[in-house]
Amino acid sequence: MELTLKAQAEAAGKPIHGFETLDEQVRVLAGLPEDQQLAFLRGTLASWDNATTELDQLVDAWARGDVAAIERYGVDGMRDESEVIYRALLVDRNSNWAGQIQEQLEGSGTIFIAVGAAHLAGDHSVQRILRSRGVRAERLQ
Repeated sequence: MELTLKAQAEAAGKPIHGFETLDEQVRVLAGLPEDQQLAFLRGTLASWDNATTELDQLVDAWARGDVAAIERYGVDGMRDESEVIYRALLVDRNSNWAGQIQEQLEGSGTIFIAVGAAHLAGDHSVQRILRSRGVRAERLQ
């Protein structure tokens, strides 16, 4: 979806801005304690055979707008596996992004924001963090 949205924005001459760079994304993982990095790698390798099925389930849930299923497939497993990884990959990043969104909302004009499905589900979703900060966030269908 990211490549499609990026191509459409470029074709329309729209500016594109990321909430974080690829280097920052790598540093999130590299900044974890070594035992957590290894646990994350082992978990990724252990689930490799089921990765396509799991991704298909997540994409299907996203396409249906089924936030509960997105939470099941994209958030709960990560949180069950490691609270440290869950916080680093979702909670801390979502909080950072919510701050950036708040700054953008103080400007003028219309902005379009797209994030991965797992960032939109669960107790620490981007929109829940925004709501807790007094920003009205609602799901459009």
